[in-house]
Amino acid sequence: MTLLLVAAGLVVTLLMAAATVATLANNAEIERRIVESAEMDGKKRVGVFVRLDERLQKVRWGRRLQALLAGSGLPAWSPSMFLVATATASVVAGLIVLPLFGRATAVLAVVIVMVAVRSWLERRRRQRVDRFVAQLPELARLLANGASAGLAVRRSLEMAADEMPEPAKSEVAQVSAEMALGRSLRQALDSLSNRLPSRELSVLVQTLSIQGRAGGALITALSGIGTTLEERRRLRREVVTSTIGAQFSGYTVIFLAFGAVALMNAFSPGVVDEMITNLIGQVVLLVATGLFVFGYLLVRRLAKVEV
Repeated sequence: MTLLLVAAGLVVTLLMAAATVATLANNAEIERRIVESAEMDGKKRVGVFVRLDERLQKVRWGRRLQALLAGSGLPAWSPSMFLVATATASVVAGLIVLPLFGRATAVLAVVIVMVAVRSWLERRRRQRVDRFVAQLPELARLLANGASAGLAVRRSLEMAADEMPEPAKSEVAQVSAEMALGRSLRQALDSLSNRLPSRELSVLVQTLSIQGRAGGALITALSGIGTTLEERRRLRREVVTSTIGAQFSGYTVIFLAFGAVALMNAFSPGVVDEMITNLIGQVVLLVATGLFVFGYLLVRRLAKVEV
């Protein structure tokens, strides 16, 4: 009887072991298929632009372009794809202008498209920076409240990201996510400064970095920064309102230069091409270009007010 019980127990144990092995094997097969599927999807996603993006990450101007796109609120855009799209649009513009106004104007059209795209990105980031700077006093107050409640800087940043609107919401959440991945507070804040460069943000970044490294009266410092940033925001608004006319005059100078070239080709097709091949024409074009550039820079310099 005892032998029968032992034999029955061994059989049950073997069956359970077989079932366990079968289950483990099945789970391993499912996991292998999931991994293979993920690898295949990853290989599909890793295309030419992904490899180009990785190469751009290794050069300084590529990292600056990526920071410009991220600061413009377009972090999902591929830098290499953006460059290809800009180059394509520039070439198309040149080919459209070529039969109408000649080679010189076609080259000018290519340059205009490239400069316009860069200016659009810069303007978009500038607007986003201005909105973020306007939110800095509130961000400083939230961080001061978190510090007074005994919260760590990272936890205070997470709380601020939950309570603030865009663009501060996504930018502060990005800083918190980078810290969660192991980056230091200084590194995460430096990345934020690269995306949204401004003096006001630099003050806040330096305060948080120094506090995180050496300690100090963070609550008092953040409260004072909040008040100062609010005053600077009002002053910046007044300065922009006062200098908007001068800034518009600077852009008018550039439009006059491009318009003059277009009108010359419209009234006398090919005249600019002839001037380029003529020494006197080259001198005239060079002097005219220098005067227009000097006028634009002079107007911009007179309209620039440091705050």
